[in-house]
Amino acid sequence: MIVKVDTKKNRMFLKFSGSVSKKELDKVYTDVRFAVADLLPGFSVINDLTECNLCHINAVATYKKISNYLVRNGVKDVVRIINKESVVLRQFLNFAARFAEYIPMYASTLEEATELLDKTDKRNRLRLHFAGKLQVEYFDNSDRGEGHVLDISTVGCKIATSTFPPAIDSTIALTISFNAPETAQKTFSTKAKVVRTDEGGFAVEYKDMNEDKKKELWQDLLREFEYDLEVFPAEVA
Repeated sequence: MIVKVDTKKNRMFLKFSGSVSKKELDKVYTDVRFAVADLLPGFSVINDLTECNLCHINAVATYKKISNYLVRNGVKDVVRIINKESVVLRQFLNFAARFAEYIPMYASTLEEATELLDKTDKRNRLRLHFAGKLQVEYFDNSDRGEGHVLDISTVGCKIATSTFPPAIDSTIALTISFNAPETAQKTFSTKAKVVRTDEGGFAVEYKDMNEDKKKELWQDLLREFEYDLEVFPAEVA
């Protein structure tokens, strides 16, 4: 396992090899915390999994702890280098369908990963995936719809719904409910512009979001992300 830092580019490089155990990931978690101390908020991560053939189920909770630490400390972009036909990719997609995760970019080589990051330095904040656990209510004029968040950031979100998708360019009233104990009584409400629709869902960009409101939303999302980590071991067992 390799953990390296490029302070000039504000990047961390991780490489996992072979069959990854909990003991090995516990050591990586320690190394990652030391590495983050050398980086500035807004850093990026390249995670090379091309030589990894399996992540043991008892190591997954530690992997999520690493993900949580990166998110809490300001990671902006993550690129996974992975073989598209690998068992590891199927593992990650299976975990992501069930639990909270950041949404990475994917590459086949280190060169491709580096190029992706060089082109995305001005991207907005990392998007988070919550596996359908954040419920949504929305109003398009007098029509009410409901669904759940597929992925979300401080500038917009993608919503899955079985009721009705509003029209592109329409403005809706949107309310998202949280689950974590610290935020269970809170909601995030905003006007939002519908920017894309597809079968079963739609994507929006928030309107009238100042910096204070973005910071508050991000803190609520972090609490939700950490809460998913707390319940994760019990759900895996």
